[in-house]
Amino acid sequence: MVAPLGVECNSNRSCAIRFDVKIKEKKPATPRSRRPPPLHQGTLEEAIERLSLQGVTTKRMFGGVCYYVEDKPFAILLGGDLALKVPGETLRTGCTRGDGRIFNPGGGDFLMREYLTLSDQVLMDEAQIDAYVLASHRFIAGRSGGEAGGLGYEDLLHGRDALYKRKQ
Repeated sequence: MVAPLGVECNSNRSCAIRFDVKIKEKKPATPRSRRPPPLHQGTLEEAIERLSLQGVTTKRMFGGVCYYVEDKPFAILLGGDLALKVPGETLRTGCTRGDGRIFNPGGGDFLMREYLTLSDQVLMDEAQIDAYVLASHRFIAGRSGGEAGGLGYEDLLHGRDALYKRKQ
């Protein structure tokens, strides 16, 4: 025999059903991200995997995702942009060929002059993506002195240190 709702189903009241009790739905155990992943995150991560790059870490930064090697940033994903920190010569060549432009996060006058934002054409070509990601990774990891007489990352740091010491 089935007891009607609100009536005890046994004498010790262990399964009594009350009308005023609301059943709470369980929330998922893993919190959901507030923001969707940046547009080209999959593209960059696929390139990192294809190239078997080691020691790459990520952090959320500036409303996007920043990729690091040896605790130094080499790529930024922000909105629809994939920007890579590259040697000066690579930056000039990439801009001249139309492979990208200087990274301008948020518009306005602020430019990150060491970062190349890859163009839509380059983002459709795995070979070009791989070449720029590898150049950026090597540049930041200190495995390439700048090309064609350019500066390596350690040279840039040394120059900045000297500049800041003079101003103090």
